[in-house]
Amino acid sequence: MSDTLVIKQFRLRKDKPNAEWLKADEQIDEWIKQQPGFLFRCLSETTEGEWFVVEYWSSMEAVKAAEEKFRETLEGLIAPFIEISGFTVRHSKAHAMRQNCLSYPEQNIICFIDS
Repeated sequence: MSDTLVIKQFRLRKDKPNAEWLKADEQIDEWIKQQPGFLFRCLSETTEGEWFVVEYWSSMEAVKAAEEKFRETLEGLIAPFIEISGFTVRHSKAHAMRQNCLSYPEQNIICFIDS
């Protein structure tokens, strides 16, 4: 097993205000914190309106289990908000985490971990 990083990239539908999305995301955040293997999550938006969710998990197995459970329980919550055509998910093995921070300068993302 190795730590796994998940990066989700998407845009909101134009008819959905950010405030509504952020309220829905609070429900997702509460749900995901209860999932086995979950370590941390951050949400960010670029000035161009692209959104990124970065999640850090203890293993790929934990990610797969949570994704399956999410599809069964909460997928309907996000469907009205997200432009599905541009939704991407990337999984990768995490090699290093330094000074309680993960940084992805090529995507303008920096995530700090609550400790």
